[in-house]
Amino acid sequence: MGILDEIVNSNKAPILFIGAGISKRYLYKYPSWEELLKLSFNKFEPDAFQFQKYIDECKRKGMSEFEINAYMGKIIESEFNKAFFDRKITINVGNKKNPSWVKRSISPYKMFLADLFRKQKVNRSKELLDELDKFKKLKNKVFSIITTNYDEFLEKHVFTDDFKVFVRQHELFSADSYDIAEIYKIHGSVTDAESIVITEDDYAEFKNTRKLIVAKMLTLFSEAPIIFMGYSFKDENVREIIEDFLSCLSKEQLSSIRRHFLFVSYKQGENDLIEVERTITTKNGVEIPFVEIQTDNYGLVYDKIGEITPGISPLRVRETRRVIKKIVDQNMASSEAQSIIVGIDDLSKVDLSSKPLAIAIGYKENILNKYGYGLLEENFIFEDIIYDNKKFDSELMCFERYKNIARTRLLPVFKYAKGYNIAPDSKLGIYISNHNTMDKIVTKNVAATFKNFPSFDNYNQLYEHMVRAENCRKTAMSVLKNKDMLSIDELRKACKYLYEKYPTDFVKDSNAKRCVMCLDYRENYEK
Repeated sequence: MGILDEIVNSNKAPILFIGAGISKRYLYKYPSWEELLKLSFNKFEPDAFQFQKYIDECKRKGMSEFEINAYMGKIIESEFNKAFFDRKITINVGNKKNPSWVKRSISPYKMFLADLFRKQKVNRSKELLDELDKFKKLKNKVFSIITTNYDEFLEKHVFTDDFKVFVRQHELFSADSYDIAEIYKIHGSVTDAESIVITEDDYAEFKNTRKLIVAKMLTLFSEAPIIFMGYSFKDENVREIIEDFLSCLSKEQLSSIRRHFLFVSYKQGENDLIEVERTITTKNGVEIPFVEIQTDNYGLVYDKIGEITPGISPLRVRETRRVIKKIVDQNMASSEAQSIIVGIDDLSKVDLSSKPLAIAIGYKENILNKYGYGLLEENFIFEDIIYDNKKFDSELMCFERYKNIARTRLLPVFKYAKGYNIAPDSKLGIYISNHNTMDKIVTKNVAATFKNFPSFDNYNQLYEHMVRAENCRKTAMSVLKNKDMLSIDELRKACKYLYEKYPTDFVKDSNAKRCVMCLDYRENYEK
């Protein structure tokens, strides 16, 4: 049994510790650290010999690769900023002559870096896009994420709109952090240029405050294994973090570290998952064994992690923690509390008879099964049509959820209504008669808005167009324009893409809803 199988069998959603190798894999022409330094140096000094002069000087001093890069970051920031203020170079952020961010004392070099990484685009290679789709599906299988990357790849292209992002180190233990479904950008972010860690001085400050990161890792580690991805095992900065972290673990925790600590590294051309036994020495002199997986097939890694089936998804756990904390905070500040929070062991000792508020924690659909389908949110209905994963009671859907459905609503109904004789004069019966053809779901007036969208011969052509579309609405319109060309399975794939790419906008967009209604009609009603 492989190490990933052991993690899957533990059924604990892992923490991902993600480095630049992941962004370099999926973002087009993403620079390595050395490439970034050369590119930056070239902005104010195009003579490559001058760059090499500094490198040779560092090597003669016996500096490591990490030390050289950090030192070069310091040199480049100083010279870059000097050239900027002498108006020898410009940055295309704000007013070119007198940008407002200069008055806020933001380093021009870091503003240049923020602008550079903000503009990174996803690599459109079909193979990588297919792999990226597997990565995206892990949002309900990942506990939290720690990353040293500045770019917005994770929050914009993988865990879109679902994970809360924290940038500054002091935010790791802020009141808004719930330790789950969160992204911690410990080297800064393009959204906050001054937070970027790039120079020798930045790394010195980072080292002094690294204990906060280790403390957060210890908090998270108590609930989940840690998987490192996108790093070289030679990365000094990350090795120091790992050494600090391991030095804080108890003997009992260290004895089981092999099943909770994994390093996934890149090996060009390797399609399998090759396990290599490694050891790392803590600051206490203890050698700790762990496993490194070498591969060029990250899709296999994502497939394995995807086999984890947590009882409640991290996203729902985070929302539950947020709601409960809000209730506690509000009632601590109130002299007339309308709710109470107690530990499970103390429930039998508490008189709840005078308290009007009840909190149920669990899968929302399971609670609705018992307490009423009238409360069921539309988002769950669309998800059930796409994934067939909710196991709703069809009778209760028809005669509770849909009993007062307005004819102007956009909701799929055929999956639940197909087994029942619905009275034609009932609200649901009238709704069905108004939506029982594709032309009624996508009316002529709606179809007229698709005139500027291209037609395609197959799903692959449509998919390439979808990934380039600007937003949920335009993506959905391209699907509806080509709906007749798609098989039911291809239409489902298109709906999945919409639902996963635009989880917030999906239920607000009428055309996205129509896509799922077309799927429901094709699958459950069309003769």
